Amino acid sequence: MGRLQDRVAIITGGAGAIGRATGLRLAGEGARIVVADLNPDAAEAVAGEIRAAGSPALGVQVDVADEASTQRLVAHALEAFGRIDILHNNAGVLLPGSVTEVSVAAWTRTLAVNVTGAFLCSRAVLPTMIAAGRGTIVHTSSVSGLVGEAGIAAYAASKGALVMLARQMAIDYARQGIRVNALCPGWIDTPFNDPAIERAGGRAALEPFIDVFVPMGRQGLPEEVADAVAFLVSDDARYMTGAALVVDGGLTAQ
Repeated sequence: MGRLQDRVAIITGGAGAIGRATGLRLAGEGARIVVADLNPDAAEAVAGEIRAAGSPALGVQVDVADEASTQRLVAHALEAFGRIDILHNNAGVLLPGSVTEVSVAAWTRTLAVNVTGAFLCSRAVLPTMIAAGRGTIVHTSSVSGLVGEAGIAAYAASKGALVMLARQMAIDYARQGIRVNALCPGWIDTPFNDPAIERAGGRAALEPFIDVFVPMGRQGLPEEVADAVAFLVSDDARYMTGAALVVDGGLTAQ
């Protein structure tokens, strides 16, 4: 049996590259997966992949910035599987621009999805976890939430907030058996980074930067982030809460 046998995991942004890789990875450890995404067809497609691999999975549409939608997500998960053990707050947007460049609408949208979304999903799932006396939550932050990075004011602010939200929640809920951690990926090879890559001049301009500034000399893979999530939500990390786990090929070690 896997480390997560029969546990139930909700993954928001579950149809994205990291969400999909995480769903498949946790399912491989025995978990039952709720793939939650703004795009219902994409959510169901990833859930179908997981089912085809032999694990139970449910695709659910969710707008993480809408409280009623997050409440419906939790209700669907409980109806299908009867429990919720894991929440991976992975939904996010990257809308580039410095403070003088980014629009107020883009700033507001970024905080609504990246920060308020994690707050609302956590708020929706916590009563179930508290009642069970167990649970683990992972917020997908970023190295941009730990160190400064040019041209992504809203994104960096939102990801820094997620690190502190994880630390704060860890204190509030530790005695109720709930662990909360942040995951801080570096440059991961997914379409999510396309806006920042385009702003930097395209992939051809990015590759020399990666070679110089990432000690491992390459971008990470979604599966490598998924491995870190699987560790954080498993009992192997049972004494970890309030941590910001960096997965960046050494980018922030310099």
